[in-house]
Amino acid sequence: MTHTMIRLKARDYLFREGDPCNGVYIVRQGSVEIFREREGVSVSLAVMTAGDVIGTSTIFSRAARTASARAVLGSEIIHVSLDTLDGHFKNLPVWVEAVIKDSVSRFRIAYDKLVESKLNERKLQQKLGTQFHAAAQFAFFLAYAIRVGLIRDEGIDLFPLKGFIEHCESVLMRRSEVFESFLESFVSGSLIKIQMDKKWGRSVFSPQPAVLEDFARFLLQSHANGFQGFVHRKHQNLLSALVRLSRRPDAKEYYTKVEICERIGKEAALRIGPELIDELVSLKVMSAKNGEDAFQWNDKQLQRRLIFESTCRALRDAETNAKPEQVA
Repeated sequence: MTHTMIRLKARDYLFREGDPCNGVYIVRQGSVEIFREREGVSVSLAVMTAGDVIGTSTIFSRAARTASARAVLGSEIIHVSLDTLDGHFKNLPVWVEAVIKDSVSRFRIAYDKLVESKLNERKLQQKLGTQFHAAAQFAFFLAYAIRVGLIRDEGIDLFPLKGFIEHCESVLMRRSEVFESFLESFVSGSLIKIQMDKKWGRSVFSPQPAVLEDFARFLLQSHANGFQGFVHRKHQNLLSALVRLSRRPDAKEYYTKVEICERIGKEAALRIGPELIDELVSLKVMSAKNGEDAFQWNDKQLQRRLIFESTCRALRDAETNAKPEQVA
């Protein structure tokens, strides 16, 4: 039998780079990614879907496969053997065979250049620093763009994002997907607020460029310190309660440990012990009056710290796909 039906599950290999050529494959259903592995990097060359033909680059030379093919989804593939192809090629006019060979050769050259380009991009990104350095650069650049392009419309300050990501690609030399991921993390951490505007499209509302710049510095310093000294996630509600407590009309300048525990219990229905106060002091969430049972905190600084640490966590989660518990 010269035609064979092959069924693949997602992530199953159709063939690997270096395998001998045994004909071509026609995607009947599903999708198959063509890629190469170079210097530890998987470089995607194409995604083939129903009706596409795979494996044409080696049918004339009979050389080993120059790339790997792996199913993206569950797929059905028709395999056409070399014997069948040879029988048809014998009947082709010489000039048609020459055109096909030339086209195949051009595709191979294009693939080689694509792989080289991807590797150069990776090396450049390594020189530019980690994703956290890139996120800090992006925050600085967004702050600059807001200062230049801020619009006030009907009493509301906003910065339209149309064209901004594309501009970032050419200036910061990374893909648009990276910057979109940064925006998602910034929104997740409440660093910025993005909404759709009927007139201006997707925009940053009430942007604060100085806060973005401060965050960029905070991110760089936090990364240099290995993200140590963050308040544990489980205490974020506690910090929010401290902010609200300090903004109440009856707020005091200093509180005792007992007062803090009692008021937090009423404010946020949280039960905390006096030992937690010492931990918050060590994390510089609050400060203690020398030699006295008296503690205070700055609500604005605490609110900013909550936002900055939450945004850092969102960036780190996006970078490592780690479970939340992996970031204290």
